[in-house]
Amino acid sequence: MNSNFAGAGLALASCLYGAAAYGQVAGVGQAQVVIDPDASAAGINPTGRPIVLTAPVMDGTAYLGDATLTLDPNGQASFSAVRLIALLEPRIAAPLTAKLRARLSERGRLDRADLQGVGIGIRYDPQALQIMLDIAASSRASRSVQLGDDSRRGPVTYTAPAGLSAYLNIRGSLDWVQQGADEGLAAPVTFLDGAVRAGGVVLEGEANWQVGAVGPDFQRRGTRLVYDDRHSLVRWTAGDLQTLSRGFQSAPEIAGLSVSRFYSLLDPQTIIRPRGSRSFQLERRSTVEVRVNDQLVRRLELDPGTFDLRDFPFTQGANDVRLTITDDAGRTQSFDFDIFLDQSQLAAGLSEFGLYAGTRAPLGRRGPIYSDDLAFSGFYRRGLNDRLTLGANAQADGNGWMGGVETVVATPIGSFGGFASASHVNGVGSGWASILTFQRTISRASDRADALSFSLETRSRNFAPIGTGLPSNPYSYIAGVSYNSAISDAVYAGLDARYSKGRDAEPDVGSIRATGGWRISPDLSFTGDLSWERDGRGNRIAAFLSLTLRLDRASSLRGDYDSRSNRTRLTYQTYHGTGTGAYNFSADIERSDLGAGANANAIYYTNRAELGLSHFGTFERDLGGSTGQRTSLRFGTALAVADGSFSVGRPIQDAFAIVRAHPSLRDADILVDATGKTSAANTGALGTAVQPSLSSYSERNLQVTAPDAPLGANLGEGSFRLLPPYRGGYRLTVGSDYMVSVVGRLLGANGEPIALVAGSAIEEAHPEREPVPLFTNSTGRFGATGLAPGRWRITLTDADKTRFDLVIPKGAEATIAVGELRPGAR
Repeated sequence: MNSNFAGAGLALASCLYGAAAYGQVAGVGQAQVVIDPDASAAGINPTGRPIVLTAPVMDGTAYLGDATLTLDPNGQASFSAVRLIALLEPRIAAPLTAKLRARLSERGRLDRADLQGVGIGIRYDPQALQIMLDIAASSRASRSVQLGDDSRRGPVTYTAPAGLSAYLNIRGSLDWVQQGADEGLAAPVTFLDGAVRAGGVVLEGEANWQVGAVGPDFQRRGTRLVYDDRHSLVRWTAGDLQTLSRGFQSAPEIAGLSVSRFYSLLDPQTIIRPRGSRSFQLERRSTVEVRVNDQLVRRLELDPGTFDLRDFPFTQGANDVRLTITDDAGRTQSFDFDIFLDQSQLAAGLSEFGLYAGTRAPLGRRGPIYSDDLAFSGFYRRGLNDRLTLGANAQADGNGWMGGVETVVATPIGSFGGFASASHVNGVGSGWASILTFQRTISRASDRADALSFSLETRSRNFAPIGTGLPSNPYSYIAGVSYNSAISDAVYAGLDARYSKGRDAEPDVGSIRATGGWRISPDLSFTGDLSWERDGRGNRIAAFLSLTLRLDRASSLRGDYDSRSNRTRLTYQTYHGTGTGAYNFSADIERSDLGAGANANAIYYTNRAELGLSHFGTFERDLGGSTGQRTSLRFGTALAVADGSFSVGRPIQDAFAIVRAHPSLRDADILVDATGKTSAANTGALGTAVQPSLSSYSERNLQVTAPDAPLGANLGEGSFRLLPPYRGGYRLTVGSDYMVSVVGRLLGANGEPIALVAGSAIEEAHPEREPVPLFTNSTGRFGATGLAPGRWRITLTDADKTRFDLVIPKGAEATIAVGELRPGAR
């Protein structure tokens, strides 16, 4: 229920306080749950007669459903025991449900003692007019929490995207050179990208525009049609393709057709790699943060109970998984465990692929240059089981071909991966290449782990992917090994070595590097490395040292020293907020044997645009004189439209939503995804706002609020549940016409009041909407909330199913009195 209706609902309930109990509503004679009065129940029913109300049943803050409640003059409350068991069944263990049913069959009723016997407390809250349940953690049914694979949770209703939407991002840069080559104002450059989505098909493109530049003013970088088959998880593309590669493949510029499946693009909430699983129990309602490798991947609000935590988004190599649980009393505890997986693994039965075919289309000065040279590139990968993933790849054009295989094998000692490829280039000859990798995590008793990795890459003299004129493979093989260790919570260290065997006159190259870090205090940390290198210029030793001081939660100061060019740098950076009003600033100054320089960069995020200003200056080594100065002004904005609504906002990354206020809000400012004093966007004077940061196929709850909305205005649920399509847009309206409360009196055909009867009101224009419940008191008075202007049909639950016609005039707001109503003619 909207919070603005809560007060009206209490007032309407209070006018029914004098209602006497009646069998049809209260369920008299049925098996009841009896809640004996406690101290808080004193005086809640001073009428001397039973009162019948509809009360929500709450499990903590979770709404389970409604129950028809009878309040006796002595403060005792009762309602249907069958209804209670139906609400409890999904939330408590099955044996406890069976025990309650047996107890009900034996005694014909349930009371507090019966519920306490299965770990359930129950009380009636007279202030909130709610039935409150307190279910022990041990009594709750075990539930599974899916991380990242929400599509398997069952049917979910999402707000539908716009049938037709489009956006255009406009980013620009203007440089002013005060000193150096090309002094003066440079020709401004504008970067354009946008998309139109209609009927599930997306037309997207990118271009550059620079008036006054040498050569063409306009360059089209690419245009394509995209269609996503969500059932088969396949993306079809036609036009200027954005080719992706695997292994030793190149990514040729091709215009034509492609078909691909990348889970990260089409179903990012599905975990494609083998899954981890852990179980834990909560005694109290808690917030659970899941971090993988110190990165927050999900924050959950969970009721007490036993949970199986599944589907972690694992990353390559060692996976330090930590659960941080904070209960509603503020107590915190953590659980840690490590899992080793390789990022290129696929779970059993899953496959990824990309196939691209057409003609070569290299980018020219005005846009892609379409040739007659046919080209193909593609790969296919499949998880045969959770330990073995195999794949193959190939590409060809008029000048040659290349093909290869790949494998990833997870073993008890670590993960092995490898690629092997062969190629042929016309006029050059054939060649081959391979790479073998090994990764292992070594767990230690201190709950920390070390990581070991090894790689060996070999290439023949004439190996080359397509698009390569003359192959260049100066090294016959390249070998590398690394070992990293977390010595303590504050200290880490690592050692790596690399050796490349030169071919012909190319000298051998080798290096050994030691790295380390020390968190001296919560606000001060040190990192550094010491390396030995050998190449054609001889041997040398180099060091890099860095000290970072955290000034506050948003700001830091860092000093670096690099012996390679005797370079020192001091950097300051600060980040403040997200969304509208946020800003970032950084500045640094450095000096080396090559000279000195200073740089400052600032970005400010407004409601409608991003603004950036930077300055870069170079100086003589002793800072005695300036050698170059350049200032750059940058901006970015987006024009967006969705089903006829237009707005302006910050640049759109993928999908977006246009939010506007319903006329009933009287131009109140709508805040989108507000956090504290800031928000992602607000409607402002334009009357519409753009949320520019929606990710396709990733579930999102978009929050809206209107602090200055008129009293009694209906904001709906206060959020929209979205699953955005690729480049899709939404047209979201905050508020509705359903904000009217009515009071009146129902009379029978004989003119007598219809007393103590329940009923519902249904809008004739929208019979599919949820009926609005209502009741009459002993004088026939009734009240109802959440109605809109228009014609309504009231139907009572009496024996005759008496009906009434109700007309709410246009423009009606707040609470209106409709007087006396008599049964309708129909």
